Formats: sequence, C-alpha cells, structure tokens
Amino acid sequence: MNERSRLKKIIEYTGMRKNTLAKFLGYTNSAIFYQIETGRNGISSNLAVRMTDRYPEIDQNWILTGNGEMLKLTELKSDGKTIEKVKFLENHIKGQDARIEKLEHTVQELNSLITNKTI
Repeated sequence: MNERSRLKKIIEYTGMRKNTLAKFLGYTNSAIFYQIETGRNGISSNLAVRMTDRYPEIDQNWILTGNGEMLKLTELKSDGKTIEKVKFLENHIKGQDARIEKLEHTVQELNSLITNKTI
C-alpha cells in the first residue's frame, strides 16, 4: 500500500477533514497532506510520531512502511466516562468542521465581492 493510500485510510479513520486533522496534529494547515498526496514528499517519521501520539492505536510501522495492520491488536478498556468523552469530542469536532466550512464559504463570498467590485 502506497503512502497516499495509507494517508487516505488514516484520514477516513479519524473522520476529520484534512485541515482539521493537520491542526489537531500541530500543523498550521493541511499542506503536509497535499505534498504526500501529490508525491512531492513522503510520510515523515515526525508525522508518524505526531499521529501515533494522538492515535496510539495506529501502528507507527504501518504508517511508515505499510507493513502489517493499521490498527494495533490491543484490547482497549473503556468505561462510561471515556465513551462519554469520546462522543463529546466527536460532536465538538463536527461542530468545528461546520464552522470552518461556513467561514471558508464566507471568505469565498467576500473574495468574490472584492473581485467583482468596480472602482
């Protein structure tokens, strides 16, 4: 499996948009993912470490090489509080994604107004 495919699986797994995931991992924007998708850069060990710090269930070796399975075969213990926190965070992320999308749309509209304005 190539790096683009692995990246795509990770993005799907997180359920986040690229920009949101990049910011969650500590990057300012999703340019790092674009560079991987276009083949300009590969998945760096720094990116793999950031991902596994945030998602310890993802196998770092798989991120870097594609060998093995994406998810580690560990038994996760969860209690009611953990499940409740996860659900809260998932809803929070969805809300943030919606806000980002709305702001991006507003920026596009403003850029359109500026471009179409005649002086």
